[in-house]
Amino acid sequence: MSNDIILTGPPRSGTTLACSLLNELPNTAALHEPMNLKMFPDPVTALEETQHFFVRMRTSILETGTALSKVKGGSIPSNPFADDRTSERSSIVSKGTLRFEKSFSPDFKLVIKQNGHFTFLLPELSSHFPVFVLLRHPVATIASWNTIQAPVAKGNLSVLKTLNPECYHSLERMPDLIERQVALLVAMYNGYSSLESSQFLYYEDLIASRGKSLKNIIPAAANHEHALRSKNKNPLYSLELIRDIKNHLAKVSNAFSGHYTLGDILAY
Repeated sequence: MSNDIILTGPPRSGTTLACSLLNELPNTAALHEPMNLKMFPDPVTALEETQHFFVRMRTSILETGTALSKVKGGSIPSNPFADDRTSERSSIVSKGTLRFEKSFSPDFKLVIKQNGHFTFLLPELSSHFPVFVLLRHPVATIASWNTIQAPVAKGNLSVLKTLNPECYHSLERMPDLIERQVALLVAMYNGYSSLESSQFLYYEDLIASRGKSLKNIIPAAANHEHALRSKNKNPLYSLELIRDIKNHLAKVSNAFSGHYTLGDILAY
């Protein structure tokens, strides 16, 4: 069903902000990481679980005006991690009930966002759903991973144990954290290589367009007019960390071609 939409991208690419903005649009619901790891025991089952989950959430929204999602105070914030000055920011969201104070028609647009889970399930998902990927400058993406309490901060994802165990164990064998994180990001970009250019959105464009770039997913977003601030130059990202990330990324810059160039990486 074309009204059921997959949104994914590397963690910390702005996908939660995108969900928050999409939920402001009429006849649109966007859910932030509502599914759990047990729904992804293998690619075939994970696809079936995703299809069934869309049906359940669509029914729940139409009948009760609610859906499962990670939320803070009943809504999806623009940033799921504490916006403080510590180097290990904790999550401020938890699985709960997302309540919608608007009406929906039976053919409303339902967007579900999962980062690693959907990224490594794209071969299966792409045949059944419209898929969109939100990307962010690779240096900023990995720098952000190093400021939060989450699996990517350690350079791996639990869902890889079932969706791509070879990748999971390969990452586990890498002793250097930044090398491991870069390898994980490269694996994600490799998973996006079969998609069309129209399926990609960029954090930098999302910010600069004041939210309008989401029109590629939902046309009504063309009316967005939000004063958004880029976090790509977050003061939490130390110069030493940035240098280390850039040096590692430069060695594999071809993995990001078509999105971010070696020049983009070095100029960060």
